[in-house]
Amino acid sequence: MTSINMDKVADYINEVAQEKIVPRFRSLGEDEIHEKTSPSDLVTIADIEAEIELTRIFQDYLPGSLVVGEEAVSKDEVSMSILGSESGYIWVIDPVDGTNNFASGNEKFGTMVALVKNNETIASWILDIPQNRLAMAERGSGTFINGAKRVYADPDRPLKELRGFVSRKFMPPKIRPEVEAVLDESFGDVETYMCCAHEYMEILEGESFFSVYSRIRPWDHLPGTMMVSEAGGVVRKWDGSSYGPGDERGGVIVTPTQSMWDDVHGLLLKPFV
Repeated sequence: MTSINMDKVADYINEVAQEKIVPRFRSLGEDEIHEKTSPSDLVTIADIEAEIELTRIFQDYLPGSLVVGEEAVSKDEVSMSILGSESGYIWVIDPVDGTNNFASGNEKFGTMVALVKNNETIASWILDIPQNRLAMAERGSGTFINGAKRVYADPDRPLKELRGFVSRKFMPPKIRPEVEAVLDESFGDVETYMCCAHEYMEILEGESFFSVYSRIRPWDHLPGTMMVSEAGGVVRKWDGSSYGPGDERGGVIVTPTQSMWDDVHGLLLKPFV
């Protein structure tokens, strides 16, 4: 098996961020921001150039490897389906996670990368660019943030007292009113940053404890879910099955323990799905 130098890949990610992303933060021209599918679905020149450069670097680093990048998929240059059909190395790249935040001058954005082989995520990286926080995980070796190993601990407190992430906007419309009512009644501090990189980082650092996602695009969730699992947490799809690189449908729930997963699922989703 090819050996992956985790630190070397992290250096590549940081170098591209410093060259292609940081200089554009709060300096984008109007002609450097474009809508993809709607006014709330943006792409910037930083997204495009960073993904192109990371794609080149990663394919040079691992000759023969494939790349699934968010922007390439959006332009139909590559299909997400290769994640479930190809057995070789596949890099999954979100060059600027939280693009809307980045474009508006909000510091909640970052770069996310996962490496997949044989339909399994074997390594992942999340770089919080403004705060210079780097999370890394390698299969079987744990999760680290800026060199410190993270263990995702059970807070042993009721959900009403815990902070978590739920994006109401992306809940299926047919269950959204019921889900929102349960959130207001049975949950405590629940919000969304519209940036999975920062949400997973906060979960790993113990500042928040659970998340519920209805959209599971691989660049948004393969890096973070692997890190949570490596730190001892629980990641399962809404139907209770495991989540992996080939999954494109069905949401995920992330919690520290199986008992909390059961509580979140039982309160929030089981009655409605």
